[in-house]
Amino acid sequence: MFVKHGMNSGFSSLASSAVLRRQQFLIRSLKGYSVSDKIRMEAVKCLSGGASLEANAESVLRAITPSLDPTRHKGQAGKIAVIGGCREYTGAPYFAAISALKIGADLSHVFCTEGAATVIKSYSPELIVHPILEESYNISGVNDEGKRDISKKILSEFDKWMERFDCLVVGPGLGRDPFLLVCFSHLRY
Repeated sequence: MFVKHGMNSGFSSLASSAVLRRQQFLIRSLKGYSVSDKIRMEAVKCLSGGASLEANAESVLRAITPSLDPTRHKGQAGKIAVIGGCREYTGAPYFAAISALKIGADLSHVFCTEGAATVIKSYSPELIVHPILEESYNISGVNDEGKRDISKKILSEFDKWMERFDCLVVGPGLGRDPFLLVCFSHLRY
């Protein structure tokens, strides 16, 4: 029971059932449903206190999370590429890339503009940042042929990395820069 200032909160059964539903969902979705999971869920149902419910939530999560395999090397649990990030929008590619790391991917790469690279890298040293994209204002004095060459250079640089990734996320924080949009409309994966 949740007790606040010596009084029953009245929300304890609601909070407990919400936590219980989340735990049951995690057990079913992350590991599949088996007899041992049913036993774990019955144990969760038997709990009555908030503190013990939180402790049990941790033990359930530990039970369903796969342990680290010493025979694996970095990158075998997933490599993610995020194409996005310009000088105005640095948060979106960061959150997309860091979320991949938080849910279990080993490596997370962000392909962004040079103006966004320093900011994104300063958010987290865990991210691998590639400042290979160009924005229109950087190439405003370049003719159409030069822009095509720059676009080909960007895409060829990205193609070097493409086969290494398990997942590709295109767009977070890319903005509405016309050159970037045209450049990545030619992306083939």
